Amino acid sequence: MEVKEFISKHTLACLAGGFAIGLVVCGIGAGMMSFSGSPAFCGSCHAMKSEAATFAKSTHQKQDCVECHLPHDNMAIYMIEKGRTGMVDTYHAVLRDYPAHIKLSADGKKTVNSNCLRCHENTMANVHAAIGVDLDTGADCMKCHSRIAHGSNHLEGGIKVE
Repeated sequence: MEVKEFISKHTLACLAGGFAIGLVVCGIGAGMMSFSGSPAFCGSCHAMKSEAATFAKSTHQKQDCVECHLPHDNMAIYMIEKGRTGMVDTYHAVLRDYPAHIKLSADGKKTVNSNCLRCHENTMANVHAAIGVDLDTGADCMKCHSRIAHGSNHLEGGIKVE
């Protein structure tokens, strides 16, 4: 029996099988997307061991890494940036050329800062600050709060604010 003949005789079964395969692929993809943004995944890289250890002790420990480190403007930008940063991290992991102390790039700081404001909009309202209006810090949350999630050294888990 040829493929064309098989498909014409079993159209409904082929459609159901294709749908089931599609669901499995989407489920696996969603699971991989979720896990690849988790502290367990990010901390599995040798270069991120200290960041993961300090983050595990911080007040933000229940959050995924991507909550702070990826833009959440829209899904297309999120996916593009997730792919780009993942490739950069993989490149440096393969070459083993990460610096001893990883620092955020200027774009990374903008992303983290906008995510601070996204999650803490109510807090900013309580301090009578308008979102998007420069304060004495230049609307830079990290100027004063840079040690909240990762601490100031490998032994410290960040500032406790609860």
